[in-house]
Amino acid sequence: MTELEATSRPRTSLADILIILSRRKWIVFLPAFLLAIAAAIFTHSMPDSFTAEAVILPPQQQQSSLAAFGGGAAALGGPAFSLPFGLRNPADLCIGILKSQTVSDDMIARFHLNEVYKAKRASVARRALQAHTSFTSGKDLLLTISVQDNDPNRAAAMANGFVDELYKQNSRLAITDAGQRRLFFQQRLSKEKDDLNDSEIALKNTQTATGLVAPVGQAESLIRSAAQLRAEISVRQVSLESMRWYATDGNAQIQMLKREISALQEQLTGMEGKGQSGSAFEVPAGALPAASLAFLRRVRDVKYHETLYEMLGKQYEAALMDEARQAPVIQVVDTARIPDERSGPRRTRIVLESALAGIVLGSLYVVIEYKVKALLRVSRVI
Repeated sequence: MTELEATSRPRTSLADILIILSRRKWIVFLPAFLLAIAAAIFTHSMPDSFTAEAVILPPQQQQSSLAAFGGGAAALGGPAFSLPFGLRNPADLCIGILKSQTVSDDMIARFHLNEVYKAKRASVARRALQAHTSFTSGKDLLLTISVQDNDPNRAAAMANGFVDELYKQNSRLAITDAGQRRLFFQQRLSKEKDDLNDSEIALKNTQTATGLVAPVGQAESLIRSAAQLRAEISVRQVSLESMRWYATDGNAQIQMLKREISALQEQLTGMEGKGQSGSAFEVPAGALPAASLAFLRRVRDVKYHETLYEMLGKQYEAALMDEARQAPVIQVVDTARIPDERSGPRRTRIVLESALAGIVLGSLYVVIEYKVKALLRVSRVI
């Protein structure tokens, strides 16, 4: 490098830059003025937007308890126990549900958002809905649902609509031991109802064939007692099957149920004795005519299925109530209200930022132009 090149290289200090900018200030401020005018025109053409917020407290844990059996059956209840989600913040699960496609489609259909967002496809409407909503949670575990819309009434309705959708989806997805037991007893109750109908039809046919109307005396008492014992044994067996869904054979309540079933079976065996066909309960053939014997068998079946149906019905109702009690509880802290102030667009801020961007662009243009001209002068000297 020659000495001339070293001395001729342009050196620009901060003071030189400020002097250059002050001399050509019209170039610096002209872009700022133009951008500010354009931003003002653009923002004033934009419609006002409003933001509504709903604040909820997500369920912290799910509780599950065993319902007590009625109608003389043993209580199978125990202390409640929790079923953790495995998440540090339960609000994360709620946010995931709120962002699901199922919730989005329900909200789009409920508020006709295809027309609002002018979306021809469902995917476009979903993206527009996501752009207008936000779900945030803090250290206080509260979940805030924010909805931005040009209509303040619709914004508040949509925020509250998300709360309704979250409750509906939580109730649908909640799987607890009470829900499993409710399904189990529902299936058994439906089957027992069919069996009861069949036994009643068989009794009616027997009445028609034999001409008998009702059993009398000791035979009726024996039949009712035996039917009650059979029903209690069946209910305990159903309870035993239900408990095996969540407990092992070593469970104390399962062992107690096994002992009760064994004791009831011994009692039933002693009461029945042996009829002509062996172990099944029958009124001995010598005590009643054959027609009465057939009639009493049908009455026995009807009373057995009636008793069992009644006991299973109580179990089903208990499991249904227990399931409702165990459903995730979403507590609404703040219901979304119609906003009375617009949240956007922030016109003043946009205009100021545009003006600042214009100043920066103008200053860069002036500085770059000066540097290019200085380099060209140096190159001519060299």
